[in-house]
Formats: sequence, C-alpha cells, structure tokens
Amino acid sequence: MRICSVLLVALLALGSQLPAASGRKKGVKSGACPPDDEPCIQSVPDQCMDDSQCPSTMKCCHKGCFLQCVPRVSLKAGGCPEDRLHCLSPTQHLCHSDSDCKGKKRCCRAACGRDCRDPTRG
Repeated sequence: MRICSVLLVALLALGSQLPAASGRKKGVKSGACPPDDEPCIQSVPDQCMDDSQCPSTMKCCHKGCFLQCVPRVSLKAGGCPEDRLHCLSPTQHLCHSDSDCKGKKRCCRAACGRDCRDPTRG
C-alpha cells in the first residue's frame, strides 16, 4: 500500500510539471505575433482574448489599439538586444519579421525602426 501511495504522489507531481515542460500555457499556439506598427487612432473592441479563440494557426495579437486574430510568424532562437537610443528621424523598417533576416539574425526593434541584428542568448 505504501508503494502505491508513493507512486501516486510521484505521478501527480510529474503531471503538475507537464505544462511547464511544454513551454507554453494552455491555449497558446506556437509561433509569434507579427510586429504591431499600427497607430492607436480609435478604440475598437477586442476580437479575441487568447489564441484558442482564433481559427487554425492564427494567433490573438495586438493590432493598433485592440486584439485580433492574425497569421502567426516564426521566430529564430535568442532574444533581441535592447536599444536604448531614441530616434529623431522618421521610422524606417529594414525588416518586418525574422524570415527577412539572413542566417541566425533576428528582426529587432531599434531606435529608428526594425533591422536585422545578432540575437542575444536566451
């Protein structure tokens, strides 16, 4: 009987770790949201609250002032380096997503728009 109790406790502990092991919360689809460059001109009601409310492989992402279902984008490994500069000229994007960048470079937000940069570890 003692062995059954220990086994049951071990299985319950393992089961509680499964969501953490997968790296995603329940209802969160793989992939990422595309960059949100739209200005917030008017408040529009959210069309979704999380990915589970979006069809197929679409994700619930910020678009201007609200959330809506949009096609997901893929991300490369690593994070984007932090850019603490503030641009005084108009925003100019040299990439839209990681797929626009060669090799392991990521499309990251920079002072004057997005450009391809070497990723940080992460």
